Amino acid sequence: MYRRSFLALIATIAAFGLYPAQAGSVQLTANEINALLAGNTINGVWAGTNYTEYFSAQGQAIYIPAEGPPSEGKWRANPDTDEYESWWRSTGWTPYVIVKTDTGGHAFVNGDALEPFTVTPGKQID
Repeated sequence: MYRRSFLALIATIAAFGLYPAQAGSVQLTANEINALLAGNTINGVWAGTNYTEYFSAQGQAIYIPAEGPPSEGKWRANPDTDEYESWWRSTGWTPYVIVKTDTGGHAFVNGDALEPFTVTPGKQID
């Protein structure tokens, strides 16, 4: 009986997209993602590692971890799913939801975790 109730709860959460990491957060649309990222630089933390990333308006991305060499990839916003999609040699195209958090910031949804970032206008990398 408890197992059936638990499975029903999980199905309800999945159906409504109410993942714990997204509580109080609002998913950005593809247009909002483009306006937020195109031509700008973000600083954030991904899985505990600080990084800087630049997103060109033409779809190129440069990811610079706090330690280690930079990587060049691609990005786009998918209007059909309202997801940010990134391409790296090691992973190919991978979709992520970007949310506006309940504190007014922004974050990528990475599984059940939020990966927060701040946006700085323009290209802020060498």
